[in-house]
Amino acid sequence: MRLSLSTCWNSGRHETGEAMLDEIESLGFDTVELGYALSFRQADGVRRRLREGRIRVSSIHAFCPNPRPGSHAGPEPFSICDPADFRGRRHGIGAVLDSARFASELGVRPMVLHAGRVPVFRAARRLDALVESGLRDAKPELYDRRLARFLDKRARKAPKFFETLRASLGILLPELERLGVLLCLENLPTADGCPDESEMSLLLREFEGAPLAYWHDAGHGQRRHELRLVHHAGLVKRLGPRIGGFHLHDVLPPLDDHRMPPGGLVDFRIFAPFAATDLPLVLEPRPARTAEEIVRARDYLLGLWGLA
Repeated sequence: MRLSLSTCWNSGRHETGEAMLDEIESLGFDTVELGYALSFRQADGVRRRLREGRIRVSSIHAFCPNPRPGSHAGPEPFSICDPADFRGRRHGIGAVLDSARFASELGVRPMVLHAGRVPVFRAARRLDALVESGLRDAKPELYDRRLARFLDKRARKAPKFFETLRASLGILLPELERLGVLLCLENLPTADGCPDESEMSLLLREFEGAPLAYWHDAGHGQRRHELRLVHHAGLVKRLGPRIGGFHLHDVLPPLDDHRMPPGGLVDFRIFAPFAATDLPLVLEPRPARTAEEIVRARDYLLGLWGLA
């Protein structure tokens, strides 16, 4: 097992892929996830380093390389589940396939994707605000009412988005099978993410045997646990056989994610059964996290899992 480090940590600080990878290698990592902020110029440098055998790529995070050079890079420039945006969905499907071709060229199988969101952002943000202000615990009845109201609103809007996602997967998965790429749909940190946990389970059953998996983001899972949308450890246990990989980062109370362990809310012991497998385990810090924090997190996790 090798811990991988996401290039989203430092790709914004470097012009070339070589310089980006040099910094990562200086921390003692020989495996990376290529993040969604990777530029086409940096991708050329990654290709050269791979030919030299100096680096391994555990996974790529779509959309990669960044399909909108010169614009702010983010994981959700397109949605493949919005029924009202036919053009955006078409572009999204094309961009997923472009990322998959890049992954296939590099010989990388797991590709992480944020599929999209159900348009209940304001209601989802109100749940975040209740947790952030301490009212989830101070006024649990109020929080439970707001949560029930949110879930009802999402349930009324979600079916069309879920059906659109199913249709998009029906187009994508045969092509990904041909390319040898595993599409890993990531859990999102806020309550409006699509698919949610129950929808993910339905997709995995429907597309059994297709190159589709669940990607578990530990920080996002903990945020959703704090929002009382899911039980974090229970979710990992339930979907474990269909998990394609992990993003590892911590959450400081109440909902501050992409921090480096230890010291936050995430119980990283729940990932110990996966540490002896070949699944990607990717540290995903914010760019502001220091090299010292990242090295400490790596050493902490390896020690926790008995791999130090």
